Amino acid sequence: MKPLKYYIETGLVRQGSKDPGESKAMLVRASKRLEYVKSQSITEGNASFLFEDIYEIMRECVHGLMAANGYKPYSHEATVAFLDEHYKPYFGEKLVEALNRYRIIRNNIMYRANFVSKEEAIKALDVAENFVRKTSDLL
Repeated sequence: MKPLKYYIETGLVRQGSKDPGESKAMLVRASKRLEYVKSQSITEGNASFLFEDIYEIMRECVHGLMAANGYKPYSHEATVAFLDEHYKPYFGEKLVEALNRYRIIRNNIMYRANFVSKEEAIKALDVAENFVRKTSDLL
């Protein structure tokens, strides 16, 4: 993973004003998406589709944190770099690594037609719940 500075220099992250409104809106969106996914019964048949939403929950949380700090991401990798550099002590290395791993899995679902198991989606859902909880505490 490249440092956040790389993404800023290449225009994949823009710096601007802090946007608490967008920050809160992203957290609300992540929370609603979490409730939607939790209302579904995860099966082998729908695990990959729900996994995409689960990853989005985590990405929306980080996007909200970025907005609170005046950053606008245009790269999924940049969101991981931001979390790693700004919030790793709070989220912990395991959650940062999970986000990056899930980013790769989601990419493989989207662009290589890969699938994930029901068990993987259930584990990821637990991680997403942790993301929403920790982000709520920060915002």
